Amino acid sequence: MKMQTPKGMRDLLPEDMIIRNYVNNIIESTFKSYGYLPLETPAMEYLTTLRAKAGAEVDKQIFVIEGNELGLRFDLTVPFARVVATNTFPKPFKAYCIGSVWRKEEPQRGRYREFWQAEIDVFGSRSMRSDAEIISVTIEVIKKLGFEKQTVVLNNRTILDALAEELGFADKKAEVFRLLDKLDKLGENEVKKQIKGVIGEKPVKELFELLKTKGTNEEKLKSVEQLAPDAVKELRQIIQFCNFPVEVDFALVRGLGYYTGPVFEVKLSDNLGSVAGGGRYDNLLSLYGQGDYATGIGIGIERLIVLIKELKKANPEKTYTNVLVATVKPEFYNNTLEFAAKLREEGINVEVDLNERNLRKQFDYANALSIPYVVVLGEKEIKEKLYTLKNMQTGKEDKLTFQDVIKVLVVR
Repeated sequence: MKMQTPKGMRDLLPEDMIIRNYVNNIIESTFKSYGYLPLETPAMEYLTTLRAKAGAEVDKQIFVIEGNELGLRFDLTVPFARVVATNTFPKPFKAYCIGSVWRKEEPQRGRYREFWQAEIDVFGSRSMRSDAEIISVTIEVIKKLGFEKQTVVLNNRTILDALAEELGFADKKAEVFRLLDKLDKLGENEVKKQIKGVIGEKPVKELFELLKTKGTNEEKLKSVEQLAPDAVKELRQIIQFCNFPVEVDFALVRGLGYYTGPVFEVKLSDNLGSVAGGGRYDNLLSLYGQGDYATGIGIGIERLIVLIKELKKANPEKTYTNVLVATVKPEFYNNTLEFAAKLREEGINVEVDLNERNLRKQFDYANALSIPYVVVLGEKEIKEKLYTLKNMQTGKEDKLTFQDVIKVLVVR
């Protein structure tokens, strides 16, 4: 019997879950503050749903189960689109989901076969205000997690479509765009070499001349305005509505086949890729029922957690417990339970000893879990109603009333 987890999947131990819940809570509270509503979809979808417009690259990554009829969801966008296309909601419908997705790809740093995403989408709005808002929400999440510097990269798939038409490879654009999406992984020389094998040398030269256009955002946009005026207008509007720096980058593709307009990514680290990405997918809903406008972004929770740990953006904790109420003798255990219950009524997280250990071992347990405080409850404390509160980091002990104990613990 194999006692390890499947390749690319892992157990999340309490310390992992504590930091994950910290991240998820910040994400969810920020989504709520903008009026996004919670939504959940099944882990499994019919393969026909997943494959409707995912693209060949993603199709290889789908975990297929149940006799080739069902597969695990590879993102949260496709299930969102199915739900909205088969239900009626007031428009715009703004929703979010935080959950696991699965991709059968080679595991690497910050990338697993099972991983968590947080997604927000706006349905039923053609305006670029929607695209700008979901980018803004993402930036707010990232700042709340302690990252002050971020790079927002912006492009429009319509510009790339027009360029493919102009350079004569419109019939092969899906393959070319799939290769362009691998620039960060393979490097420019290797991507050029592979694209040459698809469309020849001359179009590749002209393609990369445009992709590497230098200058300000406005200078870049003017260079393609005649090629795709409506797409340029959309990008200008998004930039106008964002109150933070945005960088136009014509090399940004976003590999999924369902994107139809603006696409965007948020990067925090040069060597870890993007931590969030998305775009407009106005045609996807019509594949599942009612067609409508749609735009969304997914935040990669795994990558954020890797960076939070590496850059120490949050103090790792081993427990949610604020205080351990330690029992001096077994006969005082019922008093301990009453004392702990009163603390919990004040919103304080409390543990008591369940193993009938002596006082020293109860302190050892508190140290092992980094529980910050211990209250000692013995005969003297019960009679005098003055309780010994020990700060486990400093070693300082104070004799306090119940109300003063609450004040110390709540302030923490």
